[in-house]
Amino acid sequence: MRKALLALALVLASGTAEAQVDPRYARELSTNAPGTADYLLPRYGGSFLLAQVKKDFDELVLPMGKTVGSTYQTDADKKLRYEKAQTVEGRLTRSVYVIPEGRSVLEVVRNYTNELEGKGAKVLFQCSKVECGEDFHKLHGVPRALKPQGYGRERMSLAGNVLEYVDPNADQRLWVGQWTREGAGDVYVSIYAATQTGGSMGDVSTALKGRVLVMLDVLETKAMQQNLGFVSAEQIGGALGKDGRVALYGILFDFDKADIKPESDKQLAEMANLLKASPALKVFIVGHTDNKGTVAYNTDLSQRRADSVVRALATRFGIAADRMVSKGVGPFAPLAVNDTEEGQAKNRRVEMVKQ
Repeated sequence: MRKALLALALVLASGTAEAQVDPRYARELSTNAPGTADYLLPRYGGSFLLAQVKKDFDELVLPMGKTVGSTYQTDADKKLRYEKAQTVEGRLTRSVYVIPEGRSVLEVVRNYTNELEGKGAKVLFQCSKVECGEDFHKLHGVPRALKPQGYGRERMSLAGNVLEYVDPNADQRLWVGQWTREGAGDVYVSIYAATQTGGSMGDVSTALKGRVLVMLDVLETKAMQQNLGFVSAEQIGGALGKDGRVALYGILFDFDKADIKPESDKQLAEMANLLKASPALKVFIVGHTDNKGTVAYNTDLSQRRADSVVRALATRFGIAADRMVSKGVGPFAPLAVNDTEEGQAKNRRVEMVKQ
C-alpha cells in the first residue's frame, strides 16, 4: 500500500512539474513590453501589455459578419473569409494585453465596451463563441499576431502565438465599434478576447494556457488625413506595387489655378526619385478636385494641374515626358463625400497611377 501511494505521489509530482511555467515566460507575462503605453483607452485593471505596434498610416479590416468557408485549401470556394467586412485607413495602434488570472472573457470585453459606449461609440458588429463562425481565430487572431522589433526571444515567442490555440466553442468574443471625437475625426475599435487553450509550443504553450488575452485595435482616421502631406519615394513605390495607384497631397496649387507652389518641390522630388530608380516604370498623372463649381470647370482645372505636374517632372527633374500621361478627372473619382471640408480636402489631390 505504501509503495502504491509513493508511486501515485511521484506521478502527481511529475504532472505538476510538467505544468510549471518557465520563470522566463512568466516574467514576460507579468511585465509591460518596452516602449508601450495605453492608447486612447484605459487598460483592464491589473493587465499587462505583452506587445504593441504603431503605424502612422495603415489599413484595418473590421469584421462585419462571421467567418465562412474553411482553412482547408482543397476547395478554393471554401477559403476562410469574413462574411462581410469593412476596411478603414489611418493611424493604427494594435496592442495585446495579458489579463489577470481568474477573469472571464465576458467580464473583460464588457469593461471595454462600457467605456467606449460611455464615450458615445456605436456598435458595428459583435459576436461570441461559435456565432463568430468556424475557425474565426485563425482568420482574425493568428494573421494579426504581433512581431515587433526590439523584443527578447521569449516575448517574441509569446507575442507570435497568443491566439494560435483557441476553442471557439468555449470562450471568444469580438466587439467592433466606432465613435467620433469632436474635431479629431472618427475612431474605429476592434476588441477580440479569447482564452488560450495551450497547444504544442512547449514552454510557450504552457505559459499561455488558460490565460485570457485581448487584441485591441484602435484606428484614427483623422491622423491619416494629417499625415497625407508628404509621401516618400519608397512609400510611393510600395503603393504602386500593392494598389497600382497612390494619392499625393503634397503638391499644392493656388486657389483656382494650375501653378504649382514652391513648397511642392519636396513631393515632386520624391516622385522623380522613384521614376529614376525604376527606369521601366510609366505612369499616369491624374488630377482630382472636389465638387465645388461646375463639372466642366473642375475637369478643365484638374487637367491643367495634371499637365503642370508632368511638365515640372520633365523640365525640372529630368524625367522623360513619354513616360508620363496627364489626365484630369475633376470630381468624378472622390475618396470621400463632399459634404464636409475634410471630405473636400481629401478629394483634392494628384494621383500617380501605374500604366
